[in-house]
Amino acid sequence: MLPKPNFHTRHGHIRLIEANDAAQVLDYYYRNRTHLSPWEPSRAADFYCQENMLNRILEAEGEFHAGKQVKIGVFNDNQRMLASIDFSQLVWGPMQACFLGYSIDAHLEGKGLMREFLPPCIEYLFRDIGLHRIQASYMVDNHRSARLLNHLGFEQEGLAKQYLQINGQWQDHILTSLISMQS
Repeated sequence: MLPKPNFHTRHGHIRLIEANDAAQVLDYYYRNRTHLSPWEPSRAADFYCQENMLNRILEAEGEFHAGKQVKIGVFNDNQRMLASIDFSQLVWGPMQACFLGYSIDAHLEGKGLMREFLPPCIEYLFRDIGLHRIQASYMVDNHRSARLLNHLGFEQEGLAKQYLQINGQWQDHILTSLISMQS
C-alpha cells in the first residue's frame, strides 16, 4: 500500500483527497468552473453534484489503494480547497512513471503558490512512492504552465498533435518530463 501524502507548506495543507472532502472538492470545481474551462475537458452538468463528486473521490481512493493514482488536495486552515494535484496512471515495473495534472483556485493564480505546492508532492512521488519519471503536458498557449514546469525542472520532450480534447476541442500539447535524481 502506498504511504499517504500529508505535509504542510506556508500556505496550505497538502494531503490525499478523501470521501469526507466531497463538499469542499465540489465547491472548488464549481466556483472555478469558468476559470478552469479553457484548460480541462468539457464537464457534464452532473459533474457539479455532490453525489457524483463523492463517487469520483471514492473511485480515486480505490485507485490510490491499488497503486494507480494519487489525488491530492491543498487546503487552507478552514479546509477550503485551494488547489488540485493529480498523479494519475501510475505505471510500475520497468517504467515507474505517472502523469501530473494540476489546477489552482482562480483567486490564487499568478501568486507562485503552485511553485510552493508542487515540489513536496514531486518529492513524495520520487522518494516515498519510488517512481522514476513524472510526465506532464500543457496546451501550447498555456504560458503559465510552461513557466511553472520549466521552473520545476521538467524538460520538453516534444509536441503531441491533437493530444487531448479540452473544452470540446482537440488541442496540441507540449510534452514534458521530470526524471528522479534518486533512481
